[in-house]
Amino acid sequence: MKKQHIVSSRLGGCFRVPPLLFFILAVVALFLSSCAQVEVSQDFDTGYLFDKKNTYGWNTAIPAGNGDLLLSDELLAKRFKSAIDTTLANRGFIQTPQPNYLVSCTYTIKSRLESDTFDSGFGFGFGRFGRYGGVGMSTGSTIRQYDQGTLVINIHSAATKKLIWKGTGSREVFIHSTPDEITRSVNEMVEAVLAQFPPVQQTTRTSYNP
Repeated sequence: MKKQHIVSSRLGGCFRVPPLLFFILAVVALFLSSCAQVEVSQDFDTGYLFDKKNTYGWNTAIPAGNGDLLLSDELLAKRFKSAIDTTLANRGFIQTPQPNYLVSCTYTIKSRLESDTFDSGFGFGFGRFGRYGGVGMSTGSTIRQYDQGTLVINIHSAATKKLIWKGTGSREVFIHSTPDEITRSVNEMVEAVLAQFPPVQQTTRTSYNP
C-alpha cells in the first residue's frame, strides 16, 4: 500500500498528496526560502552631476562603522571587493589612480524578529435536525527570529571628498556550505545594490560638476 501525506487546507478540509508530489513541493518550498530577494534603497546628492563620469578608486580614508564584518573577515572582504570591481567594470566603469569616484563598503548582520498572523482553523456545523448552524474561525501568530545582512556601498566625490551616493541592500542571511555559495550570495547582493548607480536624475534641476 502506497504511503500518502494528508495536507489540510486553509478552509479546514483535507486532501491526500502522493509521496512524489509531496517531495517535489517540499523541495520547491526549501528553494524559495533560500532565495530571498535583496531589498535595496539609495540616497544621493541631487545637485551632483553623475553624467559622463566613469572612473573610480577605493576609498581607504573612510573609517568603517561599528559592527562591520569586513574588518574581521578577510575572506568576506575580498569577496565583496571583487564583486564590486566586477560589477562596476560590467557597467562601464574603470578603476584608475585619479578617479571621479571613491568607493567604500560595509557589511553588518543584525538579529530581527518577524511576526506572522494566520488562520489556524475554519469550520462549520449544524445543530440538531439541521435547524441551527454555526461558523467558527480561529487565528494565530508566529514570531520568527532571523539574521539580516546589510550591505552599504558609499561613493564619495574624489574632488570634494563629500558623500554623493549611498546604496543599501538587505536580506536574510542563510547558512552556506561551500565557498562558491558564499561568493554567489555576495555577487547577488552587490549587483542588486549597484543596479541603482548611477541614479536617474531630473534634468530640470541645477547640478554642479566638481
